[in-house]
Amino acid sequence: MATPQRDAEVSAPMRATLGLVRWSPCGRYFAAASGNRLTIREQQSLQIVQRYSAVDVIQSVAWSADSQLVATAMYKRAVVQLWSVQDASWTCKITEGVAGLVFVKWAPDSRHLLTVSDFQLHATVWSLQDPTAKCTIRSPKLAAEGLAFSSSGDFLAVAERHDCKVRAIAVRDSHLEFRVLLYSPDGTLLSKYQAYESALGLKTMAWSASGQFLALGSYDEHLRVLSHVNWKPIADFDHESVAVSSSRTNQAAVSASLLSFLLSTENPKIGISRAAWSADSAFLATKSDQMPYNVWIWRTETLTLHSVVSLLESVRSVRWDPVQNRLAIASGENRIHLWSTDGVSWIDIPH
Repeated sequence: MATPQRDAEVSAPMRATLGLVRWSPCGRYFAAASGNRLTIREQQSLQIVQRYSAVDVIQSVAWSADSQLVATAMYKRAVVQLWSVQDASWTCKITEGVAGLVFVKWAPDSRHLLTVSDFQLHATVWSLQDPTAKCTIRSPKLAAEGLAFSSSGDFLAVAERHDCKVRAIAVRDSHLEFRVLLYSPDGTLLSKYQAYESALGLKTMAWSASGQFLALGSYDEHLRVLSHVNWKPIADFDHESVAVSSSRTNQAAVSASLLSFLLSTENPKIGISRAAWSADSAFLATKSDQMPYNVWIWRTETLTLHSVVSLLESVRSVRWDPVQNRLAIASGENRIHLWSTDGVSWIDIPH
């Protein structure tokens, strides 16, 4: 018996610029920008709630967390205009002026707004309740990626650049070639590293927090560590040849599927897909797609394998504690495994 088909209901076309349609966090409204016009509609009826005209072509649209305000950014003019869903008479305009504007972000309280100037010269926190109150943060290192609020909204973490010091920028080739180029901020080529030719190249790359080491994971199951002193390898960790029995193995759960993984897979995945440094760069955690049930933990001081954590399910994610040397490991199980130098524990996640 055939399943009856239902016709989809489609609204009439609405004018909007590609990428500038945003749903409110509450899901009740959506805002669409076209040119310098901003239209706010009610989600179910599609009725227009408010319609506003900005001073120039709108290039960014962002909702406040309480779904009451909308910020529109005109980066070319370095201007942000704020609009109210309920009160058409209320509006606010923020001008960065000659400093320029590259990024806008709402604070979780919906009453403060963050802007980042061109070239990341400064970030500014603006208060909507007191127009005279603002806080300037000097030399943020990044715009979108360098600003993050705590889950409570009480704190703001900012990655800063002091004295404009950036040691090196690492650029890698595609997956087809193993080639890493290291540049200074002014574009000078500092060094070039190529471990081999005519084979699949890099799969992952990770800087240590101190900037002293660069980890390079490749498809040949090796992870190489370069030193910032001369950009030469100081370690070559082979995940296939290192004997697990010679290291400290934390077996949270050992499965026979770990041994038969390659035999039962027609096109097995290969290569080092994950490399993560601890906050103090003392340890380096890696994952090989050829052995997806394992997390390898290497000690930087001795350049040796310290531990291997083996799970029943494939490892999906790893994350270091920002304060102490503790590693959280997520797999398909309903639990998070926690590794430290004392051993492995876990936290059960309720359904």
